[in-house]
Amino acid sequence: MGFFAEYKQVNKLLQQKQEVVFYAESRHYHPYFEKLINDLLVKNVPICYITSDAADPLLKSQGQMKVIYVKWLLGFLFSKIKASVLIMTMPDLGNFLFKRSPGVGTYVYMFHAAVSTHQQYRKAAFNNYDAVFCTGRYQEQEIRLAEKLYNKKQKELIPYGYPLLDEIKNKNAPVNKKLTLLIAPSWFEGCIFDICIEELLQQLSGLPYSVILRSHPEYEKRKKKKFRTIQKLVSRYPDMSVDTMPNVIDRLPSTDVLITDRSGIALEFAFGTGRPVLFIETALKTINPNREELNMEPIENKLRSQLGVTVSPSALNQLSEKIGELEKMKREFAERIAQLKKAIFYNGEESYRAGLDFVLSKIANR
Repeated sequence: MGFFAEYKQVNKLLQQKQEVVFYAESRHYHPYFEKLINDLLVKNVPICYITSDAADPLLKSQGQMKVIYVKWLLGFLFSKIKASVLIMTMPDLGNFLFKRSPGVGTYVYMFHAAVSTHQQYRKAAFNNYDAVFCTGRYQEQEIRLAEKLYNKKQKELIPYGYPLLDEIKNKNAPVNKKLTLLIAPSWFEGCIFDICIEELLQQLSGLPYSVILRSHPEYEKRKKKKFRTIQKLVSRYPDMSVDTMPNVIDRLPSTDVLITDRSGIALEFAFGTGRPVLFIETALKTINPNREELNMEPIENKLRSQLGVTVSPSALNQLSEKIGELEKMKREFAERIAQLKKAIFYNGEESYRAGLDFVLSKIANR
């Protein structure tokens, strides 16, 4: 879509108030919205879905939801849009380009990773949201402590849970001919792709596994040249490929072993599939240099030793041994992780309904 076509579309959108707006930076974020969107549509709630991904499959949908593509005029649109509720998985509302609009009644943040709020997010990441859909009590405690510590206005914190975990659990997984390994790192400086991907692939090439590599969308966006180099590297090896599935949750159920670094996908895999994770022991993924002011250990650090086994980037010759450990611990792990999931997350239909009911309560004339 050209600039003038987008300008015309945006101005048309701004002429009337929307009920519920979802904004997705890319097609990869739709799975986090999907359950809520579907239930709102069942209740005949008008929805406008804005995406900045020209390849978003929803742009070709013919359903009752209004779907539009906006890229060049996002800052302009955000500052003027009118809606009862605007829901995003994008932190830092109001801190950079995307400002709050006086025409929006309630801004809602929905997590696209079940990590803590004070290590992998900036200090002010959630300050300008009116409500946050929390995945577990740990996020509520972190946000409330930060509000008190930094003298910020209290937000509405909804015990929403993480419905994606149940979606992963309930998906049917095909039976693999070979053990399938998924390499899925995060995108921070010091991730697997930056420090050891060449040696990792080389070591795995000598093992009898099917290896799939999946990049984080932010890595592809920020380091296009490096990612193209990695793609070429993967193509050299038989039984290795780059994952092109639009949604990672479609890949996880068929994955036997996840290899990652500091990515939140470790929580989705372990708690969704009930299988342990192989961690490459990289440096911490730290976006907030002030994280220690809260004096609370981030959940992704706290749980790491309970979610699988680790290997140093300098000891990748131990991969076969480590994968063997994971295979042996699977049965015990599944039982233990199910109990841990209940203790940590607001999961189940009751929690999800709290989020759905919250959105409905904020819609005008309902």
